[in-house]
Amino acid sequence: MRPIATCSAMRGGLVLTSLAVILATPVTAADAQAPPALLSPELQSFAYFLGQWSCAGEFTSSRKPISSKVVFFADLAGSWLVFRWDDNAPNRFHAVEYWGFDRATRHFSNSIYDSAGGMRILDSVGWAADTLLWSHDFPAGGPLVSERFVIERKATDAFVISWDVRRPETEWVTGDRLTCRRE
Repeated sequence: MRPIATCSAMRGGLVLTSLAVILATPVTAADAQAPPALLSPELQSFAYFLGQWSCAGEFTSSRKPISSKVVFFADLAGSWLVFRWDDNAPNRFHAVEYWGFDRATRHFSNSIYDSAGGMRILDSVGWAADTLLWSHDFPAGGPLVSERFVIERKATDAFVISWDVRRPETEWVTGDRLTCRRE
């Protein structure tokens, strides 16, 4: 067993290396219009998402509207599905996600890098009927806080995505919910 400091240092190096690769990966309209690369067999269930989407919804507590442009494309010989999220003005959130499959755990992984400098890794067992759930727990200066993204496939050209948070000994609270339609 490695000392915790060594594991943390190695993970930090991995995070920095991953971030460098992501920042060096161009994401343009031309990329989204190119013929979609094939996804690996493990990721075929996510082929539904390939392409460009327009999303609209609200922050649930304030009812403030939110809209975004979303692009999904295969990368690195189909081993990853890249999910690029860009909020429309006046909102300023942007993120790049890499969805993959961890053969050791037989689970899907989702590495998220956002415009606030955040980085997190979520886990999923895959689709349960028409619902895909990504989740993880993280320390927030105290007890663990849980976060999840719930994606509900509504049709061949629409899905709903919700971002939920749960603090210890509380129920899930939805922060925002958007309906996305294929362009």
